[in-house]
Amino acid sequence: MALTPHQRTLLNYIREFQRKKGYSPSLSDLAVAFGVRSKNAIAKVVNALVRGGHLHKDPKGRIKILEMEEPRGMGVLAALALPLFGPITAGFAAPAEEQAEEMVALEDYLVRDRTNTFLLRVKGDSMIDAGIREGDLVIVERGKEPKVGDIVVGVLDGEFTLKRLRRDKGKFYLQAENERYPDLYALEELNVAGVVRGVIRRY
Repeated sequence: MALTPHQRTLLNYIREFQRKKGYSPSLSDLAVAFGVRSKNAIAKVVNALVRGGHLHKDPKGRIKILEMEEPRGMGVLAALALPLFGPITAGFAAPAEEQAEEMVALEDYLVRDRTNTFLLRVKGDSMIDAGIREGDLVIVERGKEPKVGDIVVGVLDGEFTLKRLRRDKGKFYLQAENERYPDLYALEELNVAGVVRGVIRRY
């Protein structure tokens, strides 16, 4: 079964939860972790993973990961480490250095809290002046206290959007990094679903 982004994110979270704590998360645990009010929404994703053979539920409803053999190098949790050379100047040319300084695991470099980190694909150009383009993947960490000036996944009156968090006269709002877009103020409620920790772009 080909996994949807939501299913893969949930499966990764369950796997990491079990690895760290030694037992399965409940539907309530998952609902809290993903900021979902209704456990039914989580149950639908879990049941789809059960039907696809990725999860098993025992008679008491406890969840177990069913490890499936994957092609070498393609494991969901496989780490990738690459040699780090440099630094490299962005101005005039500098003498070439051929000796790698160290090996850098991309996961350790890009991800602070694996359990609470997920990816989002960017649509639109409202953050172009922050170097975030349409089609980029942003690395988002949930559960981290946002600070004014952070780029966040905001939930503005129930709608998700990627913007910079600002505050004026004690009131929070969302600011685009493109002068063609207006500042966004909540009519009812503004929440933050996660803080952007990095951007991935493939050329």
